[in-house]
Amino acid sequence: MNILKFVYPFFLLLFLQSCNKNPGKGFTIPQNLNDGWLISSPEQSGINRKKLEELIGEIEYDNPELNSLVVARHGKIIVDEYFNGYHPDSLQKIWSVTKTITGIIVGIAADNNLLSEKDSIYKHLDPYIHKFDSSKKAITVEHLLTMTSGLEWVELGGPNSAGFKLAYSKDWIDFTLSQPLIKVPGTCFNYSSGNTMLLAPIIKSSTGTQVKEYADEFLFVPLGIAKYQWDKQGEFWNKTQGGELPGAKKPVDLKFKKSFFEYTNTGSGLRMRSRDLCKIGQLYLNNGKWNGRQVVSEEWIKRSRVPHFGNSNYGYLWRLTSIGNSICYYATGFGLQRIFVFPEKDLVIVMTQKHYETMPQGEKWTNRFVNSFLHILEH
Repeated sequence: MNILKFVYPFFLLLFLQSCNKNPGKGFTIPQNLNDGWLISSPEQSGINRKKLEELIGEIEYDNPELNSLVVARHGKIIVDEYFNGYHPDSLQKIWSVTKTITGIIVGIAADNNLLSEKDSIYKHLDPYIHKFDSSKKAITVEHLLTMTSGLEWVELGGPNSAGFKLAYSKDWIDFTLSQPLIKVPGTCFNYSSGNTMLLAPIIKSSTGTQVKEYADEFLFVPLGIAKYQWDKQGEFWNKTQGGELPGAKKPVDLKFKKSFFEYTNTGSGLRMRSRDLCKIGQLYLNNGKWNGRQVVSEEWIKRSRVPHFGNSNYGYLWRLTSIGNSICYYATGFGLQRIFVFPEKDLVIVMTQKHYETMPQGEKWTNRFVNSFLHILEH
C-alpha cells in the first residue's frame, strides 16, 4: 500500500486551510466616494502596509460581529472595511453614540445663543413643570451632558431598573422627571439614558424645531451627511429589530402620549454610515471645523472633551481615557459601536458591531485591536 496516496491529500487540506486562515479580504485602498473625504495609503500615513494587512486579515476569524472599520489619519481615510454584507452606503444603528452627537447639537444651539449649558432645565420644559419641585430646578443642561443630574437611575439592572422601564413608559420625559432626586446635581456621575432624552424637548423649546431638523440644517448638511435616519422617541419599538435587545419583548398595547411621540430619540435613535461617523470624530480633531468651515465652536469642543464636576472619565457625553500610552476620548453605543479619537496621533477609528449578547468578549477584542493598531503606528 502506498501510504503517500492517503497522507498527501490530508496534508494538502491542512495547507489550504492554513492559507485561508489569513484571508485575502485583508486590506484595500478606500474608494473616493465624493463625500468630502480625502483618501490616503498606509505608507503615506506612516503605517506598515504588511502589518496592517495582517491585522485586518484576522478580523473575520477573531471578531465575526464586526460590521465596519473606518480609520482616518491626518484628515484622510486610510481604512474602509466592511463585513457581514455591509458596505460604505449601509446605515449602521449606533445606539448611544446618538448621545454624543446630541451633545454637539446642544453646542451648536449654545453657539447661536439659543440656550446655555448653565440653564436650569426648568427653563425649557414648560409642558412638564408639574414634575418640578424646588430641588429639581437646580438641574442644569450641563448636568444632563455630564450625567450628573442627581436623579435616581439604574441603567442596566433588569426589569425593575429605570433604564428598562423607560422604554415601556408612555412618556419618557415624564418618566425621567418623575425619578426622585437623590444626589445634589453636579456631585455624582450616574449614567442615564433618561438624562439625554430630556435634551430632546429642551432643544425643541430653545430652537423652535425638533432635534432631527435642527441637526440636519446645522450639523449634517455642513458635514456633507445626506443619508441617515433619526427615529422619534415614540418609534422606538417599531424601529428596534429582533435580537438587538436580548431579553426585552415588544409591548403589545403600549400607546405613547401624543405630545411626547414626536420628540427625537436623543438617546439611541440614529442610524448613520460609518464614514459619516468618522466625520464626527474628525470634527473634534479639527476643533469644530470641517473642510475649513466652523460647524461648532472651538470653545464647545474643548469643554466637551475635558472632565467636569470632578469626574476624570467623562466630558460632555464623551468618555475620556487613555489606551496604551495614548490619550483618547470616545463615543460608545450598545453592541460596541465606537468612535475613538486620538488627538496626539491625529487619528480617528470607527467601529460598528453587533455584540448585543457578547459585550464582554467584544470589549476585549476591541481593546486588543485598538492597541495593536496603535502599535503598528509606532513601529
